Amino acid sequence: MKKIIVTAALGLMLSLPLAAASFAGSVGEGNFNVYKGGHLADKLAGQNPIEDGAFLVCDGKCMIKSEGISLVAADKAKLAVRNEAKCFNLFLREGRVNYTITSKARQIAFHTPQGTYTSAEVIFNAASNPVVKGYAKVNADGSTEIGVEEGRLVFATAEGMKTVDANQKIVLAVSELPPGSEGSGIVGTLTNSDKIALGAGALVTGGTVLYSITKDASTNH
Repeated sequence: MKKIIVTAALGLMLSLPLAAASFAGSVGEGNFNVYKGGHLADKLAGQNPIEDGAFLVCDGKCMIKSEGISLVAADKAKLAVRNEAKCFNLFLREGRVNYTITSKARQIAFHTPQGTYTSAEVIFNAASNPVVKGYAKVNADGSTEIGVEEGRLVFATAEGMKTVDANQKIVLAVSELPPGSEGSGIVGTLTNSDKIALGAGALVTGGTVLYSITKDASTNH
């Protein structure tokens, strides 16, 4: 186990001005419950555009596609997504989401209650199809796994580059926050109820996260 300083804010929702967050829209397929203000605001069925930053709960297996990235979320998964020009942001509160990356042009950032990991590089296996596949999962015990099943992801951390190869996973667990830690000061259109629903009580800047890299990511479905 090692300690790393997460350079991005921990948590599940970064509510930035819309002009900075807009890149290409996402399209969802399946049944989604959409929450706003802590209340059920809409129910989506079939194929629909997905609003950036909307808090979604999957009713059965559901899919989200954006440029260069697709997601398959398990039943009851709680998540949100946000598109930026060079980065696709996945905010995962509960459950499991499988991802497939088909473009090196976009990074993927995983925002979970335990921390934020943003890929610095996506590396495809030239001998197979040009994809990187894996999953992100928030476990019942509160720990988070980010696994790679095909290809390779390289993450930039305070301790340097961390490479996760095929059949490896990162396991994240929250350590005690240092005295004087402050919230990230995130403001925007979300109400307090939305932030609580997304687990934003964990939002801090420069929190300490414990992590380990282990083998056999593909066996932890």
